[in-house]
Amino acid sequence: MSETENNNSKIDIQALIKQKLASVEPFIESITVKRFIGTFIDMVLIAVPAVLIALPATLLLPASPVNFGALFNCLIFCAAAGLVLVKDMPFQFSIFDGQTPGKKSMHLRVTDLEGKPITMQMSIMRNIIPASPFIISALSTLLYVLPIPLIPGLASLFIILPLFLLTTFANLFELYKIYTGAQNRRWGDNLAGTIVIND
Repeated sequence: MSETENNNSKIDIQALIKQKLASVEPFIESITVKRFIGTFIDMVLIAVPAVLIALPATLLLPASPVNFGALFNCLIFCAAAGLVLVKDMPFQFSIFDGQTPGKKSMHLRVTDLEGKPITMQMSIMRNIIPASPFIISALSTLLYVLPIPLIPGLASLFIILPLFLLTTFANLFELYKIYTGAQNRRWGDNLAGTIVIND
């Protein structure tokens, strides 16, 4: 192959790559996709540390006379739920400037419908469904604090499991609403009177 043919094939490959990237760019820039990615980042940053702290506590803390591992895990999941509830509150932490790490990385911001920063109440209202798995996890671990043999198993089966299924469907529907809702607003956004905008 001559040098001219080699240069032409490099140019063709570079042009093809640019063309493919140009066709993907609008998809990546879509606010829906950016919200999915930002939410994934935020939830990983909350869930992974909670689980990494909770698992060793279950194994290392004593289980009698009171199950301290379950009590500790209940507190961890309550803290994780609390973080999810207030995560969109406009706290001023250095580089984040009122955004979560996921929203900051995706150049998104939560505002009220007039473009103003949201309040803590709005943050709690818009995030109650995403926080629900952590709340249910806290309740389920709380059942194991007292050493009553039959109650935790029955309650887990007839109360906790249905609640987990309900919150799973609610969270999946929230994701669906981001994709299909007017202005990409999910239930929580409608309830709290918020909107996610490009920053």
